[in-house]
Amino acid sequence: MLNVLTSLLLIISLAMPLCAQDTTSIIFSEEAVTLEDQHFVDRYENVFMTKIPTKRIFKLGYTASTYKGMGLTAAVEYKLFPFLSLEAAIYSRAAREGDGIYLDSFFRQLSGRNLFASVGSRWYPNMMRRIARQQSANNFTGSYLSVLYERSVGAIQYGYVRDHFSLSYGFQSRFLTSGFLDFSLGLYYLRPYPEWYISGWPVTSKFRINNLVFASRSLIGLALGDWKRTGSGPLCDVLHCDYLVRQHFKIRLPEVNVGLQNQSIRAEIGYERKIGRSPFSMNFTVRNETDRSTLYGYKTFHGRTEGEGQLRFYYLQKNQVRKGKASDNLSGLYVGARFGYRWEYEHYSHRERYSGRTQLVGISAGYQQRLFHKLYFDSAVSLSGVGYVKSIVKVKSGEVNARAGVGFAF
Repeated sequence: MLNVLTSLLLIISLAMPLCAQDTTSIIFSEEAVTLEDQHFVDRYENVFMTKIPTKRIFKLGYTASTYKGMGLTAAVEYKLFPFLSLEAAIYSRAAREGDGIYLDSFFRQLSGRNLFASVGSRWYPNMMRRIARQQSANNFTGSYLSVLYERSVGAIQYGYVRDHFSLSYGFQSRFLTSGFLDFSLGLYYLRPYPEWYISGWPVTSKFRINNLVFASRSLIGLALGDWKRTGSGPLCDVLHCDYLVRQHFKIRLPEVNVGLQNQSIRAEIGYERKIGRSPFSMNFTVRNETDRSTLYGYKTFHGRTEGEGQLRFYYLQKNQVRKGKASDNLSGLYVGARFGYRWEYEHYSHRERYSGRTQLVGISAGYQQRLFHKLYFDSAVSLSGVGYVKSIVKVKSGEVNARAGVGFAF
């Protein structure tokens, strides 16, 4: 009993200080603080320069189309009004067909047959509204309607010069400080109509509805203008550099040409996958170019399909990841080995069918970049040996190819 009373008194004595009044005081006060206005940085304007005023621009770019081939374009565009501009350009054709510019079929760039001069005007229908909403400055980024006249410098077919009249709708945009991209779809009138193979039929200057084609054109390249140099800003949200990308499917924007007597398309799809955590990847691509034409009852069908596998090495990736400038993804400069198989096939009316198969092995160097979440840009130069026999070791010739493309990535 005594032990119980002793324990009870001990507990009470320890609890009494806890019941004592707390003398700690809490004081509440209010202070008036002026908040500074926060400027919302549009992540897109740092890439497409939508808020940079520009009145004149010089463009030099790789041009791809099916109605006049591939080559280089040098153009000057000048704004008369915020919604209207004038454009003059020189186009030098380097290849009539194929999926890139090949050195072995590189035409004489300054010859009159492959040099075209053009002049036209562009109307930017949304520019005034975007300026009023403070979504854009007066520049060359946005959708447009274009009227263009283009003419070859020298005689190109049966002693005639070739001229093009076009009405097209497209989208042009600056890309970072010194880049641009331009993609358009339009209605073109070609006079005389291009003949890749001499038919001997007379050429007329009269209007012919068969000379109308619906075609696409894409330009990617460098841009110089009267804008001020600015910092790059926070670009990682746009350039996808902070995202882990282990694999993606790629679909390049196609080039099409649809007319009454000629239809053609150039398309490309691909799949790329990282090899573990290394800076290596495997890239697989299938390209196809198909052309079908009818001239005075004669039908021509030409196709070219190429499958390619690449082992890519993104040689700066580890260093950029270590510095916090990139993530473990599929963007950046790369070098690699390439292996390919090409199948070309042709069929002429009243002629035997032609079919040729070649193997390719070589090296390539390029740059690939993811944009936002669903776009990509890829350009490369490759050097390959071509074999016409079953053994790929026996190289018969060599080829140098340069290509560039923009498309969707998933």
